[in-house]
Amino acid sequence: MIAPSPHAGYTVVFKDDVTEETVMKYMNDVMDAGGRLTQTYDWFLNGFCAAIPESHLQLLNKNADIDYIEPEGLPKRS
Repeated sequence: MIAPSPHAGYTVVFKDDVTEETVMKYMNDVMDAGGRLTQTYDWFLNGFCAAIPESHLQLLNKNADIDYIEPEGLPKRS
């Protein structure tokens, strides 16, 4: 059984021109910061869902590669 994460879940969506390799780097950064991936997207969204520590979420919010971040659930498409 997987233990629940103490971090809140978020959907992180990148701008259309951000490469898959760059998205993978961000996913690894989230895991290195103590987060946990819950879903990856590759055909309808350029992004992922993850339980993200608050301190790392603040860093992601300042990043120009990211289109938007929202609480986990059904992601919107702009």
